[in-house]
Amino acid sequence: MKNRLKHIGVDAFLAARKRLLDSYDEAKSKMSDDPVKIDHGLHAEIIFRDWLNSFLPKRFAATKGYIITRSLSYDGPLEEWDILIYDAIEAPVLFYRDTDNKEQPRRAIPIEYVRGIFEVKATLTPKNAKLATKKLIHLQQFVGIDSSTEYPEYLCDPFICGVVFFETAVANLRTYRRALDSFSAIFQQEPPLPFMGGLVLRSQSETAHSGYLQALASDTPLGFSDEFELSSEFQYANGQYGCFGCLSYSVNSFQQFVFDMLASIKGTKTGKVSSFYGLDFENTKGSRLFH
Repeated sequence: MKNRLKHIGVDAFLAARKRLLDSYDEAKSKMSDDPVKIDHGLHAEIIFRDWLNSFLPKRFAATKGYIITRSLSYDGPLEEWDILIYDAIEAPVLFYRDTDNKEQPRRAIPIEYVRGIFEVKATLTPKNAKLATKKLIHLQQFVGIDSSTEYPEYLCDPFICGVVFFETAVANLRTYRRALDSFSAIFQQEPPLPFMGGLVLRSQSETAHSGYLQALASDTPLGFSDEFELSSEFQYANGQYGCFGCLSYSVNSFQQFVFDMLASIKGTKTGKVSSFYGLDFENTKGSRLFH
């Protein structure tokens, strides 16, 4: 039997990415004459959340919603999160809030059942990267050590957070790096946030390629030259050195991100490849935005 370079179903799996982008492009086209173009960003959030609910095991569900802690010392606002992934088998929904559009109602989930928080933006720009970073840092108020395992007040393992962009929209490497530099603030939090990185669904240079943005860490300065499309070097709260970004965009980045996310919320993530489903070994060539 001849060995295949991709298993059956890979093309169909990757077609889900194309459907997401086609729907996004349609919404963006409809809003092209609007003076303030915000609706296609909202549409991106909705369609990615809907796709997650078709992809995730029924044990989990994705909603727009709120984290509810029983801590009486919490005095923050009722924060609304773009995508909140929770244990749909065990979690009660404390309350619903209806919306004025076609979105599903927002759900309020007890903190111990929250498994993932993701911010979604239409385009990766310095402005949107800064907004996503600022919002995710708000999770810091839900991070801590519980005095009681029976009545947790903080986010519990397994939990992960991240960000999703539908496309890159940067004029040059300098602007791209400014966008990536915004995320360094997440890695400098103490205690650290469990930030898995980000997904860029479509590269502006190779539209078939996606990007999986991750951190690279080292005990010594990395010393990467400008030929790499990474953030400026930063230091973690523990003193390690790091950079953020991806060395290349590829056909397989979408699959790698979503299966790493799934393994993370299940608590099974290791240093190995999370899944070989959806990997296309016929198309392994990577690309960059500006090289």
